[in-house]
Amino acid sequence: MRLPKEFSFKSLVMVMLEKVKGCFQKDSFALWGLLVILLNFVMLHGIGFASDLTFWRHWINDLQMGVANFTGNYPPLYVLWLRVVGVIYKVTGLNMDLEYELKQFCLFPVILAHISLAHFVWLRIWKRNWLPEVKTIVMLLVVANPAFYLDGPIWGQVDVLPVTFCVWGLWYASRPKTYAIGMALFMLGLLTKFQMIMFLPVFGALSLRYRRVMWKGLLAMAAAFLLVFLPFILAGNFSKEFAQAYLSTIDEYPYASMNAGNLWMVFSGNMTPQSRPIFEWAPSFMNPGLLGKILFVVVSVAVMALTFFRRLPVSRIMSLAALNAFAFFMILPCMHERYVLAAAVVAIAGVACKNRPVVIWAVLLSMVAFLNISMMTSIRGSALWFWIAMAGIVVMFAYMVHVFAPTALDKALQVCSKVKLPALVPYVLFVLIYAVDVGASYLQQAKTAYHLKKGEMFIYDLKLLHQEQGYGSTHIGKSIDDNPLHVNGRLYLSGIGTHAPSRHVYRLPEKASRFTVICGIDDESGNGVVDFIIELDGQEVWRSGRMEGRMSAAADIDVRGAKKIALITDEMGSKNFDHADWVNPVVFVEE
Repeated sequence: MRLPKEFSFKSLVMVMLEKVKGCFQKDSFALWGLLVILLNFVMLHGIGFASDLTFWRHWINDLQMGVANFTGNYPPLYVLWLRVVGVIYKVTGLNMDLEYELKQFCLFPVILAHISLAHFVWLRIWKRNWLPEVKTIVMLLVVANPAFYLDGPIWGQVDVLPVTFCVWGLWYASRPKTYAIGMALFMLGLLTKFQMIMFLPVFGALSLRYRRVMWKGLLAMAAAFLLVFLPFILAGNFSKEFAQAYLSTIDEYPYASMNAGNLWMVFSGNMTPQSRPIFEWAPSFMNPGLLGKILFVVVSVAVMALTFFRRLPVSRIMSLAALNAFAFFMILPCMHERYVLAAAVVAIAGVACKNRPVVIWAVLLSMVAFLNISMMTSIRGSALWFWIAMAGIVVMFAYMVHVFAPTALDKALQVCSKVKLPALVPYVLFVLIYAVDVGASYLQQAKTAYHLKKGEMFIYDLKLLHQEQGYGSTHIGKSIDDNPLHVNGRLYLSGIGTHAPSRHVYRLPEKASRFTVICGIDDESGNGVVDFIIELDGQEVWRSGRMEGRMSAAADIDVRGAKKIALITDEMGSKNFDHADWVNPVVFVEE
């Protein structure tokens, strides 16, 4: 296809603006977008992968002093977002140990990308003459795909973001008029996650096909590259960031498979060096490192040739991109479990571009992605029980209506389908929810944070004379499961997380006058039974009585003349789930 002579960058921008404007005029997408937001915010309550979240904390701390201090191995686009997150933490003073808030801030662009991905699928299918049930299935594949939520809001990973760039990039790059936009989006994907190199054979073939305008695509990619790297260039950190984000990661994990259920998991097993031959009798060159690269090159060349020599519709181009992404995961060594998610995302996008819906491959790839990621993390977390219960209640009542009054349910669904909301609503609401949630977190922390005044100290800063407990180890400022302290629905930043039965004995200062504390079962358990006891010099002076989940008690003790204070928890029978917290434990010392 030849490009019109009148085509220019101005017309390119106009095409892009018309596309964006058209997107926001479609009103049927809004309810799907709101469902994406709801599910993401619910799943943020899941327990993430602690070691990866530690990386975010460490990198954010570095970036609070500027991009020149960044020492991580992540590409620059997402690093710039972490820099923004660092500013948010610095301005608000929020506690970075709070997992929900940390994931909420770090995953803002990821959830936004998920909304955009759902929007992409809807724009492709809303006018098609498909059965309503088929459209619903396709939308659920992108809106309620469990692999997306395990990887993103639960675990805390960002894989959906760069793949979404590539999905939109494939759509635009498949047409000569918008080819440059597509190549710029592909570069943004690479600048977010280096693994997006898996789509290079397809984008490369499209570039060769549209070689008359290839220079515009290369120029657009260069502009995106320079724009993203500009803060690092100005900070004098360009070469270091480029090396640690791209060059140093190539051989960082020299294993055949790293928790990835692929070809080498079968032949070599997990965490086996990629240089080891796949059979004991095999020559040294028959190893996953060499064989995997050769096989992947063969697949990539075939994909590139097919894309270049045939004038394929965008749906076939998406399918080839998904195939190459799947081969990237299944054949190459050094793969992590979640790298297969890209293949599932692009396969779903490809279904939406077809004239005739074929969902089987998108379903299978989603299943493979879910099973791989679920081997490393799962849907868990006490805060999720409320939402699981709410979902069960809604389904129960809806099912009862369906059974006893099916016509009423049909009418209700018809009313919902007639609700007209601009497609911009989910995006605006998403930003508003974030603003409200950040404000709520700030107010909650400000309300429960205890700021020591003159003559006050936390009891755990005193000399510890004796410590014992029935399970685990004592945590300061965290629960026994190393989560932020939550008692009776309130967050506390200061306290002792222990497990009944326990005994902690501290030496009191000479002029100590009072001791105040709040105690209760941590909300992460909610199922324990504990009696909290305070002793002075071996004599009991306070007892809470039987304490269960969602209960709290406060003590205010006169400690004048005492030398030792003991904080004791009695398991009252079984010690199962007895996650006991002493929060804001303050000793007052007279001047």
